[in-house]
Amino acid sequence: MTLTTSTIETASTVETVRRWIGLTLCGALSLFILIAAVHGRLTAWVQYEVVLILALGALFALRPGPLRDRPLADALLSLALAAGGAVSGIYMIENYRDIAAFRDGLPNARDMAAYVVGTLVVLEGARRAEGWALLSVVLAAMAYMMLGGLLPGWIGHRGLSVGETFELAYGSNGIFGVALGSVVEIVFIYVIFGAALRVTGAASFFDWAAGVLAMGRRSGSAQCAIVASALFGSINGSAPANVVANGAITISMMHRAGFSRAYAGAVEASSSVVGQLMPPVMGVGAFIMAEVTGIPYANIMLAALVPSLLFLFSLSCVTALEAARLGIRPPEGVDGVWTAERRAQMAVVSGAFAVLLVLLFAGYSVDLCGLGAIAALLVLSALFPETRPGPRRIAAMLVEGGRDGLAVAVACAAIGIVIGAVSSTGLAIKVSQGIVALGRADLLLALIAAAGCALLLGMGLPTAASYLLVVFAAGPALSQLGLPTLTTHLFVFYFAVMSAITPPVALAAFAAAAIAGEPVLKIAAHSMRLCIVAFVFPFLWVYQPELMLQDLSPAALPGVVLAIGALTLAVLLLAAAVAGYFAGRLGVAERLALAASAALIYAPEPLTTSIGFALGGGLLLRRLYLSRRRTVDVTP
Repeated sequence: MTLTTSTIETASTVETVRRWIGLTLCGALSLFILIAAVHGRLTAWVQYEVVLILALGALFALRPGPLRDRPLADALLSLALAAGGAVSGIYMIENYRDIAAFRDGLPNARDMAAYVVGTLVVLEGARRAEGWALLSVVLAAMAYMMLGGLLPGWIGHRGLSVGETFELAYGSNGIFGVALGSVVEIVFIYVIFGAALRVTGAASFFDWAAGVLAMGRRSGSAQCAIVASALFGSINGSAPANVVANGAITISMMHRAGFSRAYAGAVEASSSVVGQLMPPVMGVGAFIMAEVTGIPYANIMLAALVPSLLFLFSLSCVTALEAARLGIRPPEGVDGVWTAERRAQMAVVSGAFAVLLVLLFAGYSVDLCGLGAIAALLVLSALFPETRPGPRRIAAMLVEGGRDGLAVAVACAAIGIVIGAVSSTGLAIKVSQGIVALGRADLLLALIAAAGCALLLGMGLPTAASYLLVVFAAGPALSQLGLPTLTTHLFVFYFAVMSAITPPVALAAFAAAAIAGEPVLKIAAHSMRLCIVAFVFPFLWVYQPELMLQDLSPAALPGVVLAIGALTLAVLLLAAAVAGYFAGRLGVAERLALAASAALIYAPEPLTTSIGFALGGGLLLRRLYLSRRRTVDVTP
């Protein structure tokens, strides 16, 4: 079909109008979140409905639908969907008290119309936000609710009618449940905080600091990508989004230095995953965990500290050894001059995070802590000409904050349906009973089953959504096996986050593959090798609870130090085995010996740990001795 000038102009006008409407709604969404945090939230149902109405409207305006080749028709379809979501939401806001008091389980025709239209709109929103993977999971959950009576054995249940399914889906046990509530009450504040860091220019301090730290090293380009992506990923809340934000720069930088594109993509995907696990923010996961469990934030941060730092150390070691194996030359690095702009950025970043941590440790609510951090950031940035935000930057902060939170808000709304299905059909209890039955025979088997459940259910979801979905399915089983609440939640959280790089979905690997131009499975395979340590750490929490730093008394401190020291060596051993290099290329037998030594250290027995430490340490010292001897022999 030949496009006329008139058709092209119409398409351009439609696109411009849609973008303007979408960005306006994004700004309104951020403004609503901030005003509600300052003046106090509305009733939970009303608060969630307003956020969802704005989020769906912005999403449909900014993301084309199935008729994208026909811009006007697609715009009309998106408008109809947004209107359907708004009408359903407004109807529920006006009638939720009567529904809760008189019509719960007995909806009239108008109630049912609101349930059906509202649910269908959210389903299409989820498809546009996260693709068919998420929509397939939600549709499967709804089908399971309706067809459970036809299923055999333990997986079956009495079955829900179509009306009951839609009523549950568009209710407080579904779309407006804990998943969306966490986004509205916690996640959005920190997404806006991340946007404020960017628009004031303070976020670029992370990249500069990472570049300075990596200067003069063979693996400098990779180290810069690891540190920068981990730091920014900690406040981002989504590993794939972090890959998209940083990957265009870091992947090309690593490839120019000498790494293959696939390896560079894997490094970026892996370091973005690390960011979701790093205190103090942990991709907002720490705050949600504190809210769900009632455990003080300080305990959660301490528990995650050692594993996240060792994970970061592992990535750094593997890439450094890989760079040495490839013979990559040190890059020139970045300009390390301590300019006025860098001083201003450091002051703003340090002050904002200091306020955040002080408020958190003082016991204020998580949303008020985030609000305080935003306020501190804006006040401090206004003190320096280099970071001072004008009206346009403030507007950009609101728009970007709303836009960055759209996908996770709509995804968590849809995930609420899955959580509702798991709880209402008794599937969560059955999964828990299965894991508990395995645990009675062997705790390790139960932990492996729970890890598999977390990797499977967490696929294709942002950090907050994956954690919330998985913890309600697999968490109760681990608690029944006698594991402490903090251990249970961190175990589930780690594996839910790691699902971002595990096939078949592996969204972080998909994002890196799109930038690197390499096959997804190739990048996912590299990523899993790079992150092999992270698949081990959650098990160590169970068998070596001292690593969670919950007991730092004088009597316990020596054991903690010894355990961390042994694990540090194990990380280095495994990194050398994965890279196939340590002070020279390693043969197959040497790599297997190093991996076996690391496995002995990881085993939760003092004897095996001592043997592994002695054997692995001896192997590394032998390699260093031989390398030094070769150097002396060739020196004239």
